[in-house]
Amino acid sequence: MNRKLNPFHELYVTESIGADSFVKLFSDVLVSHTEALFKPGNVVLKGLPGTGKSMMLSLLKPSIRIAYKRCGKIFPVPEKFNNFIGAGINLIKSSVSDFGQRPIVSTEGNDLNELAVYFGDFLNYWVVKDILNSIVELGKELKEEISIDLSEHKLDLFTSLLIKDDVWFGYLDEVKTFSDLTNRLKNRIVTYRSYLNYNIDNIPDNIISSKTAIGIPISVTAKYLREAGIIGDKTHIFIRIDQYEELAWLDESISGLGEKYKSVIHKLLAMRDISVSYRIGTRPFAWSEEQQVIHGTSARLEPLRNYNAISIDQVLRRPENIKTYIFPDFAEDIFKKRLKESNYYSGKGSKSLIKDVFGTGLDAKEKALKYVKNSRERVIELDKSWPEPWKQFLINLAQYDPLSARLGEAWARQDGKQSVVNSVPISKPYPWEEKTYWKKERVEQALIQIASRNRQQLIWEGKDDIINLSGGNILAFLSLCQQIWEVWMRDSKNVDETNSLPKLDEVIQTLGILEASVKWYENISNEKGGGNRKLFVTYLGNKFYRTLTQDLKMSYPGQNGFSLVQSQLKKYKFIDKFLKEASDYGDFQERSHTTKSQSGENRIKWYLNPILSPKFKIPAIHTKEPMYVTLVEFQQWMLEANVLPEELIIPVTKKIKTTKKTKQNPHQGTIDFNE
Repeated sequence: MNRKLNPFHELYVTESIGADSFVKLFSDVLVSHTEALFKPGNVVLKGLPGTGKSMMLSLLKPSIRIAYKRCGKIFPVPEKFNNFIGAGINLIKSSVSDFGQRPIVSTEGNDLNELAVYFGDFLNYWVVKDILNSIVELGKELKEEISIDLSEHKLDLFTSLLIKDDVWFGYLDEVKTFSDLTNRLKNRIVTYRSYLNYNIDNIPDNIISSKTAIGIPISVTAKYLREAGIIGDKTHIFIRIDQYEELAWLDESISGLGEKYKSVIHKLLAMRDISVSYRIGTRPFAWSEEQQVIHGTSARLEPLRNYNAISIDQVLRRPENIKTYIFPDFAEDIFKKRLKESNYYSGKGSKSLIKDVFGTGLDAKEKALKYVKNSRERVIELDKSWPEPWKQFLINLAQYDPLSARLGEAWARQDGKQSVVNSVPISKPYPWEEKTYWKKERVEQALIQIASRNRQQLIWEGKDDIINLSGGNILAFLSLCQQIWEVWMRDSKNVDETNSLPKLDEVIQTLGILEASVKWYENISNEKGGGNRKLFVTYLGNKFYRTLTQDLKMSYPGQNGFSLVQSQLKKYKFIDKFLKEASDYGDFQERSHTTKSQSGENRIKWYLNPILSPKFKIPAIHTKEPMYVTLVEFQQWMLEANVLPEELIIPVTKKIKTTKKTKQNPHQGTIDFNE
């Protein structure tokens, strides 16, 4: 008997597999939304781990493009954009972090500007070497599609032009042939890595005396490739610089080193060189517009002028008040490819494989019935002042429709609706069911309260729950699938010789989803500053749960998020930075919005990452505006969570000025602070 394989065991599969397997597993859903990657001009591609940054940048790799041809599949980049040479560097795999492991020491000490020049020189040689390697690789397989001419006389011409350029400061003087050139470039890189790994004692003098200016060798290489006729004038050169966030960690070895190295890469973008275009792959926390200093100057990068930014998180995240978005299609495509690769699925006969495996999910009424089981008297809490006919009505209703009974109880408790207790409805639809939006906004809160009163775990299952919990993040989606599959596989009855497509019940799904949620929560502290963010996430998750379960009136069901006035937030940098980092690391999701009150001020609202919802037993969907809080209230939360030092408490200079509360905005208020 064979143990079934988990198709989701490897979460980052497209980053670790060979080119042929990449072709089978790659989803082209994102291509049309990231077309700027395949057009001239610099692009910064931002995204949380697992969103697809490296997957998209991989389309620029020669090996991937060649694999599509060998597999007989159409390259997913539109034909009008695919006349390009891709090359570059992965800042993790190239061991760039070693520049923090062993700083290059000169007679003047660890001067950051000098270290940055060495870093830029290493980057230049690596990228130039990779450009030449890419052209040779593509020229053997795709010379007609990309117009590459590797004839010997053109390679000789290119070599002679390149080595004579004074950009190299004599380092290439002894080069005679193209082969000599590639070996010379490789030797310089190997020398750097040997020194940084303590295999040699010093950087050789011929490297110290021939340091290059960042970007210039790359530009002249592109220039001479075209002049020599090796590539055409209309063939673009795109340079990948992936894992840019790796530079952020270098500050922990030498203060300011990472920022200095970032400024070197910023200078590449600031050059606005038409001969090459750069693609930076980064996590959001590492790419701050406030810190985009250009090396050697006091100037900063300018968005749109120096680069275009693409946020994959924004591309995939569901826009507010819009039902259709691309993430479900993206998840569906990846889900099918994973199951097909693992022989669970033949590739035919299903419009939605996610729905086939996980089902459509229980509706709210069915979930409520499962929560109450044989304890339906706990569904409702009766007010002693209510008339007996109304009490008996709710008790009877709870026997066959506990959800409606709980909504009816809340309806009777709300201001202006108490008349229902004196006029018991005799037929459906009941008043709380006729108000469609009132009911829709409170269903999730009602289910949480019913489960809480009956000491039951929330049920999470079905396609909609899994998509909602993923929050537009494909890594979260795969993590949920991974843990659900693990739970299913642990059941001994699921061991057989076939890999038939399973149908997973709500018990298996709920257990797997809860495990994925807890795992995601535990991983928060693994990131820089994650300890404090985890404390605050814990505080907020528990606070939201208490607030939602203790609100008998269900007067404001949006209390699973919070909103702050943007102008107030800007006045206090510690809180502003804390919240930005929480969003950039994926612990929160943030959105700009405008208050519904007459003031019309701009606000920002935050919710916990949806995948954390099962851990804290709070809704993953947001059907109502969140809590509107003042900065003073928010800082009190941070104090109670032990993440705000007392010396940073905001000094209040005036009394809180509270505006009139409304049904849409019961928490509205403003406050003045010292500048």
